[in-house]
Amino acid sequence: MNAKLIDLKDWVPFGGGGFGDSFYHKTDDSVVLKLNKASVPAQRALMEFQRSKAVYEMGIPSAQPFDYVTDGKRYGMTMERIRGKESFGRIIADNPYRLEELACTTAEYAKALHSMPCNTEIFDSSALRVREIIGDSMALPDDIKARLIHYIDELEPATTCLHGDINPCNIIMADGKIYWIDLGDFGYGDPMLDFNHLSHMSGYAPNPLLKKLFHMDRKMLSRFYDVMGRHYYGPRWDGPELKERMSRIAQIMAGEAVCLWPQAYHVNLPYLQNKKILTSINLFIGDHIRV
Repeated sequence: MNAKLIDLKDWVPFGGGGFGDSFYHKTDDSVVLKLNKASVPAQRALMEFQRSKAVYEMGIPSAQPFDYVTDGKRYGMTMERIRGKESFGRIIADNPYRLEELACTTAEYAKALHSMPCNTEIFDSSALRVREIIGDSMALPDDIKARLIHYIDELEPATTCLHGDINPCNIIMADGKIYWIDLGDFGYGDPMLDFNHLSHMSGYAPNPLLKKLFHMDRKMLSRFYDVMGRHYYGPRWDGPELKERMSRIAQIMAGEAVCLWPQAYHVNLPYLQNKKILTSINLFIGDHIRV
């Protein structure tokens, strides 16, 4: 599929994330542009567009994708502009008293998503995708690769829908309605994989990174994760079996983060200046693995 060529002169930047930037159109206020950084392959952008379109067509609450686009160097997509939107992360940062309410709402929306059977002809296995990323990486030692692949292979087989990156800034509210955003990692598999980023980042990621990504410090994100987990799993949340499985999920996420790190902007944050890249990565992944 060929990308539609756009002119960035027609767009005004308004925000960004770990892998790209967002823009409003100067004359058409119903459209938003999400453009990945140049380090992100075109194929990943195309996959995100195709998945987002399929998710929207399934009736999952999300913005409507329009076109797969490029400015000649970077790739991304245009999509419906959801007016007046605020991420749960931003709402909580401005109104801390709403943390428990919105963590429970996220858990409910995650349950609804995880109850939906996924079309395995359109989407791929989230576990196999991560397995391939880790297996092909040159950044991880062989013994760590083997351990993480073993953990992935022991995940529960399932074909239910997974968002791929549930966090407080990937669920938004607008005019009383709730939407999922950033659907490029949508797939199917063990629902526990959807807790992977929060299970790791709420315990180890440095505060400057968390505030940049989620508008929260580690204490707030840890509380969000704990409330969400308790609402989702009930009494099982404190059980040793679930804790052990979540520990393995966190290690898998840490390994994946090492593999994808060069494509993201995180290495440019102030807290990483004057640090070697491996030192920076080990700071991020905490006690999960060491590279």
